[in-house]
Amino acid sequence: MARGIQIPIEKRFQFCDMEGTPQREALMAGVHEYYGSAASSSPDKALSHISTRNLIKMLKVKIRELNRERGIWGEDSRRDYYEITDEQIKKNANCAAAICLENNLIPSRNGLSTLKNKNYGAAFNLCACEPFNDQPIAVGRLCTGFLVKEDVVATAGHCACEKNVTDLRFVFGYKMLDSSTPATQVPNENVYKGVKIIERAYNRSIGSDWALVKLDRNVVGQEVAALSKEKIFRDKTVYIIGYPLGLPLKYSPGASVSEISETHFSADLNVYCGSSGSPVFDSETHEVIGIVVRGDNRDFRWVENCWMSVIYPNPVFKSKEPQCTRVSEFIDIVDKCCE
Repeated sequence: MARGIQIPIEKRFQFCDMEGTPQREALMAGVHEYYGSAASSSPDKALSHISTRNLIKMLKVKIRELNRERGIWGEDSRRDYYEITDEQIKKNANCAAAICLENNLIPSRNGLSTLKNKNYGAAFNLCACEPFNDQPIAVGRLCTGFLVKEDVVATAGHCACEKNVTDLRFVFGYKMLDSSTPATQVPNENVYKGVKIIERAYNRSIGSDWALVKLDRNVVGQEVAALSKEKIFRDKTVYIIGYPLGLPLKYSPGASVSEISETHFSADLNVYCGSSGSPVFDSETHEVIGIVVRGDNRDFRWVENCWMSVIYPNPVFKSKEPQCTRVSEFIDIVDKCCE
């Protein structure tokens, strides 16, 4: 056991920057930034031959396995906002907000706020062929939410609670304006504060995971999502809109519903960490039928000297399809809370 993670024998590699060198200490500072106390210097000399750079990669893989994250199902259908041609889907995209903490925004005197960000490809050491390689990703944990009333946002219950709600910021307009222009700066009027939790459920055992958040004022210039009251059935085609891994807004069509229960359903959606809270739309009615809440697979796989998204279903990395809480869990509350 070292740095909080067990490194299997078969995953150990020989590298030249041993413990105690300046290079290793510099890299360990990066591990501390990600993993805090779990990244203490290794007391186990048996691991001293592993370079910190590759140990970081191993740690990231292991932590993704423990955190039950996600990946690409079938074809990677993710598209940027500027690529959306259907006007109804574009309207629905405008209902989505990136949820971050207050300290992940940098205010300026010109009436704009900037999302702290870093380069996606460099941050994850992605392969050159990985989509969106050159785009920014927001720094810090990010979730997705969507407007269900002019001053109410719905999201996953594990993204918002009484303890953090007033620190949450809901940012509209974080998207790619074209193939090379990310809108990481947004007008302050497009940034809203969380005021209180109207109601929340977080019960993983039954698949109920949602929260309704009251904002500090009515949202102006964005769409309010329509919630579906229709019955959900298997093979219903759906699409998702959200902020996977903190990337600018992504639209991903071509999925379909599989397993259905009273509180949630599964679908072969292309989602990652950061997609939690994303609205899932019926492709025919364009109404929201669910909220992305979890998956149990990993995002990336190591290929020679870089990372690539895992494609599911996969014979090596077993996985269930991502799960979504049904809007029937809270639609009556939305109808009553703001009459």
